[in-house]
Amino acid sequence: MGVFMPAEKITREKIIYAVLDCAFVKSVGGTSLADIAGKLGIKKASLYNHYSSREAMLDDTVRFCGEYIKKTAFIPSEMDATAKKYSPQTVLKGLVHRWIKLNEKEPLLQIYSFIESEKYFSPEAAAIAAESKQKLIAQTAVALKSLMEAKKISPATENQTVLRSEIFTNMLYSLLDSYIVEKKNFIRSNPQSGDGELFNSLPLEPDFNKTDALLEEFCKTLGGTKP
Repeated sequence: MGVFMPAEKITREKIIYAVLDCAFVKSVGGTSLADIAGKLGIKKASLYNHYSSREAMLDDTVRFCGEYIKKTAFIPSEMDATAKKYSPQTVLKGLVHRWIKLNEKEPLLQIYSFIESEKYFSPEAAAIAAESKQKLIAQTAVALKSLMEAKKISPATENQTVLRSEIFTNMLYSLLDSYIVEKKNFIRSNPQSGDGELFNSLPLEPDFNKTDALLEEFCKTLGGTKP
């Protein structure tokens, strides 16, 4: 495995962001060193001043993604107060909108797409994907427990809460996957949109109508009141 050697102008972060941008548009397998160098405005040979190979660069990108994901949080710190103030529907809709919007911004959307793609080929990426999903399940469970303590939803056992959290998380992943497919199709149909900031000029926004309808049905399974 190659070791990254910092340069004065081209940094590790800049290279990795270029990898993520190119991989989002062309897929990881379809991204070449020439693509990455072109994104950075340098010659392909210059990348070897930083990494010994394309594989070393991808390995480091996986590590960077893992480090970045660990710093993100799904639920707000004031979850108990939020659960007391709002209905289950409002709380859970807020969490979904928060998560989708969070992942909509660079570089989280590219990171999610990259890790989900690489998990089939890289054990480290697979571990990051699994850890990220378990983190989301655990944080969803915290939100559901806050709603139970606020007597907004019916009481449930620990196992039931985990199962509900898994269902909720799987729904989130499905919604985000659909949104990413739309984003990628838009970029492929409008290649000029990939210039500069990857998504800043894209008119495509998440469709929360479908999301909210699914959440309404999910909330019905939780019981309790709807204040």
